[in-house]
Amino acid sequence: MGVANLSETTLRLLYLYLAECTLGIILFFVFRYFGILYRRRFLYTWALSWLAFTVYIAATCVVTAFFMQSQSTARLVVSTLAQMSCFLQIIWILRGAYELVTEKAFNRRKFKALLIVCFFLSLISVIAFSQTVEDSMLRYLLRVGSRTFVSGAGFMIAGIVVLQNKKFSRGFGQRILSITFILYSIYQLYYCLIVIINVCGTEMLVPNFYGVVDLLLISMMGMSMIMWLLEDERTRLDKANKELDRFLYSTSHDLRAPIASILGLTYLGKMEFEEERARTFMDMIEARVKKLDMVISDILSLSRSKKMDVKIEKINLKDLLDNSIADIKFNKGASAISLDYTNDPSHILASDFNQMKIVLNNLLANAVKYHNLDQPNPFIRVLFQRENDVVKIVIQDNGKGIAEANLPKIFEMFYRASLDTEGTGLGLYIVKEALSKIHGTIEVKSELGTGSTFTIILENA
Repeated sequence: MGVANLSETTLRLLYLYLAECTLGIILFFVFRYFGILYRRRFLYTWALSWLAFTVYIAATCVVTAFFMQSQSTARLVVSTLAQMSCFLQIIWILRGAYELVTEKAFNRRKFKALLIVCFFLSLISVIAFSQTVEDSMLRYLLRVGSRTFVSGAGFMIAGIVVLQNKKFSRGFGQRILSITFILYSIYQLYYCLIVIINVCGTEMLVPNFYGVVDLLLISMMGMSMIMWLLEDERTRLDKANKELDRFLYSTSHDLRAPIASILGLTYLGKMEFEEERARTFMDMIEARVKKLDMVISDILSLSRSKKMDVKIEKINLKDLLDNSIADIKFNKGASAISLDYTNDPSHILASDFNQMKIVLNNLLANAVKYHNLDQPNPFIRVLFQRENDVVKIVIQDNGKGIAEANLPKIFEMFYRASLDTEGTGLGLYIVKEALSKIHGTIEVKSELGTGSTFTIILENA
C-alpha cells in the first residue's frame, strides 16, 4: 500500500509517530549530553533507551505506512525490529534505574544474555500467529499487548525508583520526572487493557487524544529531567561553596595567630639589633608578613560577608560612617585627610548593616591608602542621594586616581592596577560581592592624578 492511498486517520497517526520520533531523538541527545557532562552513567543508559524508542516508533511507522495489509517477510523483519526496540527501551530504562540506585555499571555478561533473550522473545512474538488471518486477534494481543505491558511495567518501576531516590537532590524536577514516568506507565497499561478487552470480544476504541497525551508525557520527561539535574547541581554547588567558605574562614583565622607572633618578634628584633643591615632585613620581613596579614584579613572579610545572613534594617548613614572611620582612623595617612560629610537626619536607608560596613570600610580604606598627601587639601567626600526607593551613596576623593584602561578590571579578584601599591587586589572584589548580597551595584569614575568617585546604588532602600 502506498502512502498516497492511506486514510486520513492513518495519516494523522503517521504524523504523531514522526513527532514522537523527533522527540525521541531530542531526548537521546539531551540525556546523552548531560550524562557525559555530569558523568552520570544512568543518564547515558537512559539516552540509549530513547534511541531504542525512536527506532521502535520509526519501525512502527514503516509498518503502518507500507505493510498494514501485508504478511510479507519485510513486514516480519520490520515488526521484529519494532518489537525488539520496544523491549530494549525498557531493558535500558531498568538498567538506568539500577545504575541510579547502586551507582555501579550493570554486569556486561548479564546484559548480553538479556539482549539475546530480548531478540528471541521479539522474534517469537512476531512469528507466532502470523500465518493465518483467523489468528489476527491473538497476533494483536501478543505483539501490541506485550509491548504496552512491558513498557507500563518498566516505566512504573523506574518512576518508583526515581521517586524514592536519595542520592540526588529531591526537588521539584525529581518529583515531576517520577510522576511523568508513572503516568506514562499508567497510560501504557491502559492501552494494554484496551487490547485485552478487544481480544475478549468487546469493542473498545482508543481515545482520539491518546497520541497527544503520548507527546505531552514524553516532552515532560525531557524537561523534568533537565530540571532535576539543574536542581541537583545547584545543591551540590551550594554545599561545596559552604564547605569552601568554612575552610577559608577556619584556615585564615588559624594563620593570623602565628603571623601576629612573627610581627611581634620582628619588632623586638629591630629593638635588639644594632647593625643597620640586620634592621633592614627585619624591616623587609615585617613588610612581607604585614602583606600576608592583609591578604588573610581580606579573605576573612570575604568569608564573613558570604557567611552572614542578610538582615534588612533601618540604618543611619552617620552611624555607619562612624563605625567605618573607627576601623580605619589609625591607617597610615588617615589623620592627614579631612572627611567632608554633612550629617542630616533624613540620611536613612534600609539595608544590611554588616554588609554595608564591609563596603564602606573597603572604599574608605582604599581612599586613604591611595591618596595624595602632598597636595594642600586631601579630602574624602561622602554624599547621600535619594530618588524614591533608590539610594545612592557617593564616595569621592582627590587622590591618585585610576587609569581609564584599568577601570573595567578593578572589581576582579586579585587585580591590582599598579604593582607599586601595597594592596591585595581583594578589596573592591569584596565590595562587589557584599553589594550583590543586598542587591546593590557600584559605579566608578576616575581620572589618573585627579581622584576617584565611587557610587553605591541600592534598590528598595
